[in-house]
Amino acid sequence: MRKFILSIMASVLLVLLVTGTAAAFSVEDVKAMTTELAESEYYSPELCMRYLEYKQQRVEVISYTVVKGDTLIGISGEFGVSLATICESNDIENPNYIKIGQQLQFPEVSGLLYTVLQGDELVALSEKYQVDYEVIWLANSLDSEALTPGTKLVIPGAELPNPMLRGTSVSRGIAKVNSGFIWPLQGRLSSTYGMRKGSFHWGIDITGRRGTPIRAVAAGQVISAGWSGTYGYRVQVQHKSGISTLYAHASKLNVAKGDQVSQGDIIAYVGSTGKSSGPHLHFEVRVNGRHVNPLSRLP
Repeated sequence: MRKFILSIMASVLLVLLVTGTAAAFSVEDVKAMTTELAESEYYSPELCMRYLEYKQQRVEVISYTVVKGDTLIGISGEFGVSLATICESNDIENPNYIKIGQQLQFPEVSGLLYTVLQGDELVALSEKYQVDYEVIWLANSLDSEALTPGTKLVIPGAELPNPMLRGTSVSRGIAKVNSGFIWPLQGRLSSTYGMRKGSFHWGIDITGRRGTPIRAVAAGQVISAGWSGTYGYRVQVQHKSGISTLYAHASKLNVAKGDQVSQGDIIAYVGSTGKSSGPHLHFEVRVNGRHVNPLSRLP
């Protein structure tokens, strides 16, 4: 009898894979269906079809092996999930550091791949991560509320901390590299490096009054200075060791391409040119042409 049932379910699965049919389920529907499966002596093809259809709707888990040249930002972009999804699902403390051969697992949608602990309950998890209880149930195609410790649970849309902001300090948890930089502007950090409103923000924003001096973080040569679309008026300085810095949205520039600058020299003044919502400095750091979190280089 069991073999017969499995044969029916396998046949139905093939049909579903070809037709791609899907039905809407609720937790109540699933509870009724699993109760019927548990109590019935005979499993109708219709019941098997509905059960297999339900199981197929689960959110898949992606397994990925890090290769040379990979960055977490690049991986998140390739799979269309947030940086926080990958970091939190794999307990990654420093989003700027991954190793070749490292195994990553994360859901195919932004959220969290959570390892169930002893005593965990769905209701408590839904409250903790601010996700509807039914969303978690259906995303994992669960049959009951009972959770088995050690199993993986997908929590779509889980509220996760910004991986670039660990703890109360904006730079806590970010590996520091001593580049000998100074801050280009003293002000409030209004936006950090990382995902922002559905796109990646490649620098940090520091607020300041219009006309406040912007200073070179280190000695170097100005490799570009002028208007640059959404950046507005911006300056880019090449430093030693393949490091360059970019200063954008300035109201006025104080240097020209080819100029040599010393650390602390005034290179521009705070403004709101280009795509900007108010006076501030957008500051970027690149190492050998690749963006890095500016907070990892600033003191």
